[in-house]
Amino acid sequence: MKKFVLFVALAAIVLTTAADAAEGDVLRLLFLTKSQGFEHSVIAEKDAKPSWAARVLKRLADDMGAELTCTKDAGMINAEGLADYDIVLFYTQGDLTQAGGRDGAPAMDEHGVSDLLAWIEAGGRFMGFHSASDTFHSPKGGPVTPYLEMVGGEFCGHGQQFEGVLRVVDPDHPTMAHIPETWRVREEWYCFDNINREKIHVLALLDPAEERTKQEMYNIPAYPMIWCREYGKGRVYFNGMGHREDVWMNDVFKQSIVDAIDWLMNDGPALAEPNCDKVFPQP
Repeated sequence: MKKFVLFVALAAIVLTTAADAAEGDVLRLLFLTKSQGFEHSVIAEKDAKPSWAARVLKRLADDMGAELTCTKDAGMINAEGLADYDIVLFYTQGDLTQAGGRDGAPAMDEHGVSDLLAWIEAGGRFMGFHSASDTFHSPKGGPVTPYLEMVGGEFCGHGQQFEGVLRVVDPDHPTMAHIPETWRVREEWYCFDNINREKIHVLALLDPAEERTKQEMYNIPAYPMIWCREYGKGRVYFNGMGHREDVWMNDVFKQSIVDAIDWLMNDGPALAEPNCDKVFPQP
């Protein structure tokens, strides 16, 4: 009960902050879940019903008095469409400009990525979950795509699911207000390439802990799993979690979304200075 009361209070704070930022307008969120290749079960729409993640976000949005639009239509990402929203959330996969795909949803047009980046740079807010980092991949041996440069890291693989240790490295950041400094979570833990060390502010690391002795790919130092950054006049927040349904139902994870929305819509200091050299030094 205490958690629920705390959540409602924080939601009210988010609503006030967002309303101020939007000059009294209702906070408007767009949640895109198009998958060109693999479609995660938490974003699959079965029997014409909203996905698991969409239902969770809808409840959070309702508590905030916000309007949430959930879609698999990547064609909504264009200059005109983006003007209708305060925050765009991606749980996507693959090249969204390609027609067809696993879910058969409409594709983004050729200007969609540039329109999205221009919108963020002009002050838009972006939140990415899990496979948002598995979207618009960089060519092998080539430069990082502009989209992934914005996101801050690129998915490069994962092993078997396991209980990892999320270690908060900036407990004073508003987005980390209700995540325990050491949080054990069973998840599908992504690994990342092309981490944008010069731009991102790491909020939490994934410590593989005892899994280092069980899966070779995780026999590595703790690495970024949640981060944020400024992008022009806009803000970006990425959380590599969100594969499992029980993660989406976890009170800590849900509260972290509320806290992230609050930070995204807050006009105060971003507190997003790049910190990779301090918390994730290169070997």
